[in-house]
Amino acid sequence: MEITRFRTRVALVVPLVAVTTAACGLDNQAPPPLIGPSGFGSSVTLSASPDQLPRDGASQSIVTVTSLDSSNNKPAAGQRLTILVMGGTASQDSVTTSSDGRAVFAVTAPAQNMVVPGNQIVVSVTPVGNNADNALPRRISIALTGVSNSTAPAPAFTVAPQNPEINQVATFDATTTTDEGAQCLDNCTYGWNFDDGTTGTGRVVTHAFTVARAYNVELTVTDAAGLVVTVRQLVTPMMPAEPTVTLNVAPNPPVVNQQATFNASGTAAANHQIVRYEWNFGDSNTATTVSGNVTHTYGSRGIYTVTVRAIDDLGRAGSTSLQLNLTTGVATGINASFFFSPTNPAANTSVFFDAMASTASNGATITNYRWDFGDGASEDNGTTATTSHQFGLAQTTYVVKLTITDSQGRTASTTLNVVTK
Repeated sequence: MEITRFRTRVALVVPLVAVTTAACGLDNQAPPPLIGPSGFGSSVTLSASPDQLPRDGASQSIVTVTSLDSSNNKPAAGQRLTILVMGGTASQDSVTTSSDGRAVFAVTAPAQNMVVPGNQIVVSVTPVGNNADNALPRRISIALTGVSNSTAPAPAFTVAPQNPEINQVATFDATTTTDEGAQCLDNCTYGWNFDDGTTGTGRVVTHAFTVARAYNVELTVTDAAGLVVTVRQLVTPMMPAEPTVTLNVAPNPPVVNQQATFNASGTAAANHQIVRYEWNFGDSNTATTVSGNVTHTYGSRGIYTVTVRAIDDLGRAGSTSLQLNLTTGVATGINASFFFSPTNPAANTSVFFDAMASTASNGATITNYRWDFGDGASEDNGTTATTSHQFGLAQTTYVVKLTITDSQGRTASTTLNVVTK
């Protein structure tokens, strides 16, 4: 994973001499102690109001500087002092005392995402003059309240399934994100960029990709202290295989004005199914069916190309064609035709066979329907055109043959494949 961290740090420009003893605590603290005179030039004292600030990047404390001449204890007017603030922001970098020996400036609290050592703002003022001893800095601390993180969050997420199919809804889960050594859960906020022009928010989200390519999915986590980290992970949706389809017709070929029965058997990719069949009979006639069985009659001689498309639940299609030559031959009128249901049966379940579409020769009737089921079993059903049968093996192709005999002694046969699952 590629990780990008965003953190704001405050540089400590000067050593914090004796800050520990002079600073306030973390949250609920007593007013900060004031550091008084140093040296023989002037007595400089500091006060801050308020002496605590929230970590919001906006709240301010007013710092008052009072300078007295140490020789007569009177206000020291015109005393210039430089300002240094660590952990916050000063409104100016220097002040000059007025006739009452005072000067004021503002200190602004840091933003929540700033890491401030000691959870306090340290304000230093230094008199400017020729007395080297007088030039020692005077300090005061302002306590910071609110959440303080010392480390940024560690974002992480999983995708299920890891490589989803096109248009398949995948779950993106950032529950494994940690912060301060523990799961962040709902203490963090989560922003998603799926690299396809769409975004999302929330610890657990779902998304489906519509184009087959690699996507650099981006998760941005913000913790309670405002620290932001981004992580990216490649997700490559897969394109499932197109359906396959086989086609049979009985009789083959039919003759003019003789009904032909077409049987298509489509197979979809794993975890998908065929939802419809689209037919083109090559004579300007079309049809759409849910099952793979359809009948059609040609009204004139010719060579016809029959095409069937098997459409799966993703809208993907597999197709096959069959050419019929209706330019020769005469119609006998006898035709063996059947269909079965379900088209993809499970082992040891009943499969229904229907041969009622079969026709006898002109002036005759069908006297027997003989079934050979391709597993060693057969039966003669006389004039009954329907039957049922169970196939014992899974994932096996059985070639089922129907032979009809009419009252004129003519016969016709056809076969269909039954594929068990």
